[in-house]
Amino acid sequence: MQQKFSVEEYRNSFLSEERLAALYEDKLFKLFVPEKYGGLERNLESGAEELIRIASIQGGLGWALNLGAGANWFSGFFLDQAAQEIVTPKDSVIAGSGFASGEFLQQDDHFFISGTWSRCSGAHHATFFSLKAKNENGDVKTFVVPREQVTISKDDWPIAGLRNASSYTISMQEAKIPSRYAFEINTIQNSRAYAIHKIPFEPFARVCMSASFIGIVKCLIHRSYDRPLNKPSLEFISNHLEPMVNSAETSCLNWANKLDNHTQVGQLTTERTEQLRKELAEKNVQLFHEVQQLFLKGGLPFVEEDTVVHWAYRDVLTAIQHQMVKG
Repeated sequence: MQQKFSVEEYRNSFLSEERLAALYEDKLFKLFVPEKYGGLERNLESGAEELIRIASIQGGLGWALNLGAGANWFSGFFLDQAAQEIVTPKDSVIAGSGFASGEFLQQDDHFFISGTWSRCSGAHHATFFSLKAKNENGDVKTFVVPREQVTISKDDWPIAGLRNASSYTISMQEAKIPSRYAFEINTIQNSRAYAIHKIPFEPFARVCMSASFIGIVKCLIHRSYDRPLNKPSLEFISNHLEPMVNSAETSCLNWANKLDNHTQVGQLTTERTEQLRKELAEKNVQLFHEVQQLFLKGGLPFVEEDTVVHWAYRDVLTAIQHQMVKG
């Protein structure tokens, strides 16, 4: 994959076909998909390493991969027939929303879904969308809906950074889907699932989000060396920011390893999950504060919109706002 992104690519609201093709070729959206469905079947530690690597190339690229690979992880919770239909194609990517901002009606072996969901990252290249909806009794279910039954807004999310992760609003009116496209996160429904599907959603997602954030900060460091910035800035990166990045990365990968091992033997306690949340969030926030110190030292390149380092900085500002990154 070509390493450096242009300012124009940072400004775009979606990834180019060439960038996506490289992700498809390496099956990176299928990091956590069983091999039987054409996936890489990685454990969490190996997958987190890949998320860091890709985000260090460019923030939006990493964010799109993180959310797409994370949603494709749902494959372990689909019925076998649904999983084969949804995740086996080479370009399979699920995008979506965690908000229950729609309604569903069940009739026989089908569901009819209507509603609007905002901020669906990866919408431009998604083949399916995952979403939550309620029925008239207030019961909430989670579904996947084929792209052809979804209307994607022409207006992308006006956001400071991570623009090319393609976050759009989606809507549908009485989209008809088979009952097999309903699922429950953390409820394994097929024999193809593997150990990673035993990890609860929240710690799994926190590790993936932290991995992407760390990679986004590493991208900023790379672009700072490309510029290059003034001598005090480069010394600050070398003496302070890079050691902090290394510490955060070690912590993130250690927790991924613990989840891989402890979940398999039933040792993932509530206390350990809370410890993971607290440690990763603290590392990420500390890392963000170090980036802010770099901003103060870095001067005009950080505020000039025609520089890549400015847009890499915007990606950091945007990523830290995700609740699973900072809290």
